[in-house]
Amino acid sequence: MENTLPAVNGLPELRPMYMSDLPTVVKIIDYYDDDDAEAAEADFHNNGMEDHFVLELDGKVIGVTGYRTVPATDRTCWLSWTYLANTHRGKGLGKFMTQELIEKVKQIQGRKIFVKVSDYDDPKEGKIYAAALAMYQSLGFIEEVRSVDFYDEGEDQMILGLNLSDDASFADDEQKVAEEKPIIRFNGMHEIAETEGAYTFRWEVRNKKKLFGKRNFTVEDLQIGLKAVKNDGGRKIFLTFPSNLPLIHTPLQAAGFKYVGQLTDYYEKGVHEFHFSHDLRNI
Repeated sequence: MENTLPAVNGLPELRPMYMSDLPTVVKIIDYYDDDDAEAAEADFHNNGMEDHFVLELDGKVIGVTGYRTVPATDRTCWLSWTYLANTHRGKGLGKFMTQELIEKVKQIQGRKIFVKVSDYDDPKEGKIYAAALAMYQSLGFIEEVRSVDFYDEGEDQMILGLNLSDDASFADDEQKVAEEKPIIRFNGMHEIAETEGAYTFRWEVRNKKKLFGKRNFTVEDLQIGLKAVKNDGGRKIFLTFPSNLPLIHTPLQAAGFKYVGQLTDYYEKGVHEFHFSHDLRNI
């Protein structure tokens, strides 16, 4: 991937982010979305700034980006808060910043990186993330999952993926991934951050049957959860599961969940992340 310096007066530099950068970073994000700014500030306070960077130009912070690795996966990463100051858009700096970040992920042997993008259409500003989406696509990111009405009614979430190593590309039918049949049980629910009325269930896997008995989750369990979310004011439920857990499909389908798509090779080569949704307005 060729890193071409944008046509600007000074030389941009991507350096580690420090706590002293936080007010400027939050201000940059707030221009686009005040909810994102609040969520980013909380994320940095709660989870730290490791693997996050700011773009500096002529001694001023004009952008932020970073990544977070996914536990229990084979070198999978998510692109984190990536924003460029509005006054510096249209100069190639956002693409330069993201290219630099991708190179840093490659340096830690990252295998695949994903990014979430909203299609939010602001009444005054229009589709404020359209330029970011086009930039990601120009770098080779490909849309893998679109969750309709994820953030709010009329605002979808697109998840794009980018392979970072040559061995990440392969034909599914050439891989033999063993299916697993552990006991899966739900243990709670919560509204998804940065959404209006989108919920998910917390679940856990246990291989020791004596802890939960021999029963896997059932349609009845899901229906209890659906009613609880609806009573809490939720409008949609989104769930994700590894692709090698075959026991999930029948009860999910029977309870009215729809298959949305998959993040290919999310956990490891041949083990994808399946996405499902349920529209509570239909019950």
